[in-house]
Amino acid sequence: MKNRIKKVLIFIVLFISSILIVGTIYYKNNFPNQDFETILYNIKYGVEKSNPEVIWIGFKQSIIKLIICFTIFIMPVIKKIKNKYYINVKFKNHKKEIKVFPFKNCIYCIVIFVLSMFFTLKGIGLFEYIKMQRKVSSVFENEYVNTAATKIEFPSQKRNLIFIFLESMENSMFLEEDGGEWEYALIPELENLTKENINFSNTNTLGGGREVAGACWTVAGMVGQTCGIPLKVEINDNDYSGYSSFLPGAYSLGDILESEGYNQEVMFGSDASFGARDTYFTTHGNYEIFDVNTAIEEDKMTEEDKVWWGFSDDDLFKWSKEEILDLADEEQPFCYILLTADTHFVDGYLSEKADILYEKKYENVYAYSSKCVNEFVEWIQQQKFYDNTTIVLVGDHLGMEYDFYQEHIDNENYIRTVYNVFIISAIPVSNNKNRQFATLDIFPTVLASMGVKIEGDRLGLGTNLFSGKETLVEKMGYAEFNKEMSRKSNYYNEYILQDDYINMLRANKESKEQ
Repeated sequence: MKNRIKKVLIFIVLFISSILIVGTIYYKNNFPNQDFETILYNIKYGVEKSNPEVIWIGFKQSIIKLIICFTIFIMPVIKKIKNKYYINVKFKNHKKEIKVFPFKNCIYCIVIFVLSMFFTLKGIGLFEYIKMQRKVSSVFENEYVNTAATKIEFPSQKRNLIFIFLESMENSMFLEEDGGEWEYALIPELENLTKENINFSNTNTLGGGREVAGACWTVAGMVGQTCGIPLKVEINDNDYSGYSSFLPGAYSLGDILESEGYNQEVMFGSDASFGARDTYFTTHGNYEIFDVNTAIEEDKMTEEDKVWWGFSDDDLFKWSKEEILDLADEEQPFCYILLTADTHFVDGYLSEKADILYEKKYENVYAYSSKCVNEFVEWIQQQKFYDNTTIVLVGDHLGMEYDFYQEHIDNENYIRTVYNVFIISAIPVSNNKNRQFATLDIFPTVLASMGVKIEGDRLGLGTNLFSGKETLVEKMGYAEFNKEMSRKSNYYNEYILQDDYINMLRANKESKEQ
């Protein structure tokens, strides 16, 4: 009985080792630009709400490798006749048996498991993460501008804001002559919107901003572009979910607009609690949240109607029109935020309404998304509230299905950037090309596009791009700035993750204004 239990345990440990090896290879091949912070956040706040289809696709792509790896690991411990473990060597008329497999099964098993763990931890960037956390950044002490203590002045006629986050939307999918790397027009509608409106670019054609550590997955990307700071995660940090606050020491776009009397709503086609997004938007702006649970509660769909992460972008845009019209009927100005999901990795969700134009499913997903986003923008432009509304479209981060983009990129010096376009801005732009900036700079830039005056043109770690002032990426260089975002910040942990400091600043600001 003991021997049987021992064999079962050995099989289990070697199978887990195989999963670690194959899973790490899959991760490194598909998401080589993702850091450990992304993994850590999603493990802590997203696993139970994630889309099982994404996990299943990864499993299907790795199953054969898993079987091969497990077979290789298990072969030495399968019971065989004695001479399979030995070879006979003849030397000067002497015969000697040399053991081919010199370790006991348990020792072999432990060695394989330890090596697999080392391979995995190195592969997912844990060692690099620990190394960076041992170094303390001073960028917050030197460069951070606290929004709560900054003078912000709105125009007499406050503009509405429709803020559209596009999942994994980047500029590499533009035509080569327009600043992309695609040989054909994959997302022509979004490309035309970018040409016809204001686009902040890292080149003299169409382009965008760089993502940085702490802003390269969906929740972090949304926080970065509405708060001007990265979403820093530590192994032993405060929990972002299940509590009444999320970055309580920060002051965001939602906080500002709430204080100015805006009605605010955000729509997700998934469960809003995924990644603690509900906590962020309810504690920073008191947004009304519409997600897949809301759609079910309001009988717009049933549990059985769920697709992909919840409901498709077809429904997202359809129901967003209804919600926006309701907001527009109110006397107060409004801010409406939505996040698309169909273009999420792996391979996206292809609507039944989509045209099949390309061999690759993901290309058809992107092409259809471009068409739908453009139709939605055109609908907004036909509404009576449009003249007093600013529309902002941004990617939440770079696409994560690495090989999909890289196989089109011939220029080894090409820099992948996150999509952005500002439609019907309240102010003109003159310095929007050949800019080096991060997605964190979008935060003050959105406010400026609404006609809001910002003292110093800086909020958080972001710079108002309309101002033409030097961004931190331009000042420090991208590599150095990104490195600082990866490091531990005592200021961040002491002030942004705590609420005492922000309350003091708010009180000081109010007393000065009085």
